[in-house]
Amino acid sequence: MSDFEIPPPRRPQNQGTTVPAALPRRVPDPRPGVRAAYFGGTDDQVARVRSWCLYGVRLPAHRMFPVLLVASELVTNAVRHSASGQRCGRVRITVETMPAHLVLLSVTDDGPRPGRSATVPAPAGDPAGPAQSGRGLHLVAALSERWWWTGFQGGPLTVWALIDPYRDADT
Repeated sequence: MSDFEIPPPRRPQNQGTTVPAALPRRVPDPRPGVRAAYFGGTDDQVARVRSWCLYGVRLPAHRMFPVLLVASELVTNAVRHSASGQRCGRVRITVETMPAHLVLLSVTDDGPRPGRSATVPAPAGDPAGPAQSGRGLHLVAALSERWWWTGFQGGPLTVWALIDPYRDADT
């Protein structure tokens, strides 16, 4: 298993039902300076992800806004559009502070929901339009130097964002 795959849910030895692991759960990452954790796949976990990022990235609080917003959007998308949002679903998040204060953030989902077609992350619609949702990846693109995804359609996907918290908001 690569270090970015989410392990399968644990099962009790004498039962066939899935038991969620205690989440959130920090996990060691083989790369120095990288923090990683699993969070439950529910909407209420998004606030816990933001808190985890806030205390894990060594930046002044006023510089954390783009990191926190990007993390919120990516985790929310994983919960709403993948198997991560189902019972016992999980989201894996990593955060790394790189040279020049760049922050590399990744969110890995559990793959597509059973019975639904597999999708890949792509900004939808007009960000200035009247829709009440669908602007998340537009925000990620605006706040990141670059964002992309890895994985394969039909399996777990990891969405990456490279964020410069010191970038001038006007550029």
